[in-house]
Amino acid sequence: MLWADRPSVMPDRVGEHMPYTLQTTRLFDASLPADTGLSPLPNRDPLLVESEPERALLELASDVGKRRAKGQSLEEAMSIAASLRNLRPKVLDTRLSHCTRVKVVKLVRDLGEASGFAWGKDLQRHVDRLGAGRRWTSSRKDGPRFTPKA
Repeated sequence: MLWADRPSVMPDRVGEHMPYTLQTTRLFDASLPADTGLSPLPNRDPLLVESEPERALLELASDVGKRRAKGQSLEEAMSIAASLRNLRPKVLDTRLSHCTRVKVVKLVRDLGEASGFAWGKDLQRHVDRLGAGRRWTSSRKDGPRFTPKA
């Protein structure tokens, strides 16, 4: 998954080396600098950046429930979140404080609660900030229905 600020045409060589989708969903409000949570890949071109784990979790949550090849399965997201014991709670809190996507905040809250890790505690206030009553539901023919609680 590649992320960009706006729709772009990728060079053909990218698709020759790896399958990819380009995501342009804006996750954060304008007060958070666009490069927050992005770091250069070690020993690579400094213009080539990767998401830090806390930002990557929000990006992962954004992709859950999308149709076709762009979609991330809920089961895989749950499995990944269950392995993220070293997320930094204060960093995640900052990212969630600037996140504008109800689905993302609710899903991160639920994945965090299910993980049992320190980063998953006390995330309800972010849901309350965006509007606790708003719903997002994901269901698949071959998987569970998921409706984040209010």
